[in-house]
Amino acid sequence: MNIMRKHLNPVGAVLTFILLVSFAMLLIVLNINNVNQKPFLVANQAVIKVDRTDGIDIEKPIIDISGWQLPSEMDYDEISKQVNGVIVRVQHGLSMKNENSAAYKNGKDKAMDTHIQEFQKRNVPVAVYAYIDGSSETEMRKEAQKFYERASKYNPTYWWLDVEEVTMKKNFNAGIEAFRDELEKLGAKNIGIYTQDWFITDNNLDVKPFSAVWMAHYGGDTGFWNSSPDTTIHYVLHQYTSHGMLNGFEHNLDMNRVTNVADYNLIFNHGQLVK
Repeated sequence: MNIMRKHLNPVGAVLTFILLVSFAMLLIVLNINNVNQKPFLVANQAVIKVDRTDGIDIEKPIIDISGWQLPSEMDYDEISKQVNGVIVRVQHGLSMKNENSAAYKNGKDKAMDTHIQEFQKRNVPVAVYAYIDGSSETEMRKEAQKFYERASKYNPTYWWLDVEEVTMKKNFNAGIEAFRDELEKLGAKNIGIYTQDWFITDNNLDVKPFSAVWMAHYGGDTGFWNSSPDTTIHYVLHQYTSHGMLNGFEHNLDMNRVTNVADYNLIFNHGQLVK
C-alpha cells in the first residue's frame, strides 16, 4: 500500500529547522556539562591527592582492614568520618590450603574490592598491603606480580609488604627484595614494609631498600596508644593496637598512628608533600 507523505509548507519547514538546531545545541551543552562534572572516585580513576597540611587531626586513627572485617557489617559513612586513612589487604600469598571467610584459595582477599571502592568513594585515602608468603625468589616475584595486578587499578597511595614470618629457609632478605624489586619494576612508586622491631632484630631483616617502615608494637593492646617501639629504626606509621573500636563497626579494629603531618602526607599523598 502506498502512503502519501505530508509535505511541509514553507513556514512549517522553517519552524522545524529552528527546533532541530535548538535541540542539537541543547545536547551539546548537556554533554559538555557532563564531561566537566567530577564524580566520586571509581576503580579506574586516580586517587585525589589529599591536602591535610592545614589542621589535620593526627589523633584520628588510620585503620588497616581485610576480609575479616565484613563489608556487610561496616557503616562506611560513619567510619569514614573517624579516620585519616585506610590500608586494605589485597592478598595472603598466592595460594592457601583452604579457603576461609576472608580469602579465596588463590590468596585474594574477599573484601578488598569493596573496601577500597567504598572508602575511595568517600574521599578517604587508601593504601594497600600484601601478606608475604613466598618460599623462593621466584615465588616472591610472582606474588608481587599478582599484588600489582589486583591493586594497581585503584591507584593506591602506598604499597606495603606485610612481613611477619620467615617463609624462606635461605636468603630471606633476598626474597623480600625480589618482591620489592618486582613491584617497583611493574610501576609501584611508594613501597614500604610492615613488621615488628623484634622480628627485624631476630632475623637480621634489611629494611633499608624500602621507602618507609610501618612498625607493629601493641604494648598492653588496650585499644589505645600506650607504648611505642623501642628501636632506632625510623618508622612513619605505628600499629599500636588490635583492639580499637569505632562507631559504625561492632568488632575490634587494628589502629595506627602517625606522629606528624609530614609522615601522614608521605603515606597518603603519593609520597609527596602538598604545597
